Parts: sequence; structure tokens; C-alpha cells
Amino acid sequence: MKSTHEQDVVNAKAQIAYLKSAYMDSIKSFVDAQKNNNCTLDEKFLVAQQSGNSYFNFIENFVGDSDLLGAHENGHWVVGFAEDCFAALESLIGHFQLIRSYITKSNPSLLQSIEPSATAYANMQRMVVKYLVKDNVLEIKEKFESAKLPVYGFNNNKMLIMNKKTQTLISFSFGVIFVIVLLVIAFTTPDPTDFQYTIFRIVLSLAAGGVVAAFPGFIEVTFGKWLRSGGALAVFVLVYFYAPAAISPQTPTAHPSKVEVSSTLLPK
Repeated sequence: MKSTHEQDVVNAKAQIAYLKSAYMDSIKSFVDAQKNNNCTLDEKFLVAQQSGNSYFNFIENFVGDSDLLGAHENGHWVVGFAEDCFAALESLIGHFQLIRSYITKSNPSLLQSIEPSATAYANMQRMVVKYLVKDNVLEIKEKFESAKLPVYGFNNNKMLIMNKKTQTLISFSFGVIFVIVLLVIAFTTPDPTDFQYTIFRIVLSLAAGGVVAAFPGFIEVTFGKWLRSGGALAVFVLVYFYAPAAISPQTPTAHPSKVEVSSTLLPK
């Protein structure tokens, strides 16, 4: 059974809680080692740094690998996850302040290497921009700027994300519209020239491919040994090379000598 976005977020929240707990424990251990001048301070610092990276990167990658951005405009669970991103971004500021402070004292030459890239954490920032109120967005953005951390996601939040359902709907609409247009043209131009017929055939092939893309299943077309295509492209090739029944172009179109068509229906 395919998991829903809600289920994905619930699972992600559990993992985030676990990683955050491990991160907080490592920070406490590092701070205690600092107070006691513990000889394992460097080791504690590395554990804290790695735990922080695991925590923040998990959230960042989860948003990037899924289609949460723009997936459900009215989903309360998405807003809740955006709030988690806001909290993580706030913690991120303290995380880098701690790392910078320790590296400055222990090995300043490594400061540049620990700085995030110009587009780091952009997915979390976009979640905050898209789903939280403007005051919260401005607040966290100003904190990032003051801490000299990247704000790419705050400034570049206009993302066009098209899920599979939207793609299918657009393809189907495209096909239906052009089929209707061709039907109108068929009555207004009953005797097309060779050039017009070629254009009509190309457009009809594109329209057929767009319509077929909306239906579950797979079709494969093979022309001898030189062409093999599947899905909507297969329908395009089939319609383009083989004129529909009862249509006779003024100039016959050369057809491949051998064609094989196979299809597989998929459950809806």
C-alpha cells in the first residue's frame, strides 16, 4: 500500500524527534566536557557536530525528496511540519554559533570549511515562507542574516512543483483541446492540401499521445528493428505513421514494412 503524505510526515516527525534528542544529548555532553576541561573535548565536539548535521540534513532532505512544497495547500499537517522547520532553523543558528566559536579557538584555519553553501537549508526556508505567517518569516530571515547564514530559500521561494496528477491532467486537457480543434478544422477544411494534411497528422498524433497519457496502462510499438517506443510516445508514433481509417491523403505516406503493437493494462 502506497503511503500518503500524512503518513510520511508522521514517520518523519518520529525520526526528527529521535535525531533531535540525540543532538541535544551530544550538546549537553560537549558543554559538560567544556566546563570540566575534559580531555575528550574534541571528540565530544565532533559528535555534537555530526549529530547536528544528521538532524538538520534529515529535515532538509525530507522536504527536498518529497513533494511537500505545494502538495496540499490546505493540509494542517503540512503547516505543522513547516512549524517544525521553523524550530529547526532557529536551532540551526545556535548550532553554527557553537561550531564557529569552538573552531575559532581550536583551529581557525578550518572556519571556511565548516560554513554552509549559499543554497544550504533552502528547502526548510521555503516551507516556512510558503506555510507560515509573514512575521515569522521575516523574524527568522533577519536572524539568519545577522548570523551570516545563507538565506537563498527565503529569497527564492517561487517554486513551480507539478505532481504526476497535475501532469496527467494537463496532458489530457492538451489532447482533448487539440482533438476538438481538429474536428472543427475537419468541417471547415474538408479538402486539405498535402502540407495541411501533414500538419494535421502531427497535431493529431500529439493530441492522441496526450489523451492516452491520462489512462493507466502501457503500450509498446515496435517498427521492425529501427524504432521502439512506449507509452504516449508509442501512440504518437502509431497515429503519425498510420492514417486513421477512411482518411486518404492526397500524397500517400510511406509506412514501415513491419509493426508490432503490445499493451499491458495497469490497475487503477
